[in-house]
Amino acid sequence: MTFNLLFVVHRYPPFPGGSEYYVRDMAEAAVAAGHAASVLCGQHEGDRNGVHVTSDGSILSKKFDLIIVHGADVAIQDFVLKNAAKIPSPILYMLILPSQTPVALEALQNARWLGCSTPADWAHAEKHNVAHKAVEVRHGICRDLTTGREGFRAAYTITTPKMFLSCGGYWPHKRMRELVDVFNQTGLTDTTLVLTGYDNRANAMPAASQFVKPLLFDDKQIVMDAMREADLLILHSEKEGFGLVLLEAMLNETPWAARRIAGAELMQQVGFTYSNDAELLHFMRDFKRNPVQIKKAYDYVTSNHLIEHTLSDILKVLA
Repeated sequence: MTFNLLFVVHRYPPFPGGSEYYVRDMAEAAVAAGHAASVLCGQHEGDRNGVHVTSDGSILSKKFDLIIVHGADVAIQDFVLKNAAKIPSPILYMLILPSQTPVALEALQNARWLGCSTPADWAHAEKHNVAHKAVEVRHGICRDLTTGREGFRAAYTITTPKMFLSCGGYWPHKRMRELVDVFNQTGLTDTTLVLTGYDNRANAMPAASQFVKPLLFDDKQIVMDAMREADLLILHSEKEGFGLVLLEAMLNETPWAARRIAGAELMQQVGFTYSNDAELLHFMRDFKRNPVQIKKAYDYVTSNHLIEHTLSDILKVLA
């Protein structure tokens, strides 16, 4: 059986970003599986790879088998969620980052299903007495678009024996400057900390130094190349919807360390989670690659968190 699906997100590639790439991967996976996929978003550059992309809200008056809304608290998603009771198609509201705003709380009542991916998502549904609507929608990544290539260290003159990496953008909640402060306290001289982002409008990009290299680019493939050659990925954010970079790291056989939030809490058996800077500092100082843990993490992501798993979870609600 094939379905007609509509995804809702604030922007769509070629615009960069985790939400943008995640919705693209879901939509293109749907098309590859023989379904029809459209995307309603605020910024885009038209149809791509078999996916119809539009900013015309009148598309909501058409009948879809399912509308999948990626999170809340962004204009286009909030518009759909506010009108959920009037829209003729069933809505799956993917919580992404549990929110207490009036629109998000109202959406818990008006959406047909609530997509949960992390312990925080499930707890949010339970707290607001809508656990009966909660369904598992695992975050997933596209294997073909996530595999890194060799050559990053040479291209960006990383000459130290080890390279730590943090990526995801220069926004205050990513806590890149705070990460640099912790890294500098380690006193490591055999390691370069590489930071990547595609936007520095918030002026949160740390300064470069002998062992700290901040980079600015919006080509995801280069980020994956860095991931492939990194010894360790660090996610130091104070909040995340999931933390797709953790999945990307595992697929590229790179160990990760992350604050105990979102997807990191769910997957702590295949990575290192920490609650404070002191724990991270000691981990970085003593870090050694563990081939057994790397293999366990790779097997976990390929068995549970590819984009095909995400699409399968979404379509289960229509079974």
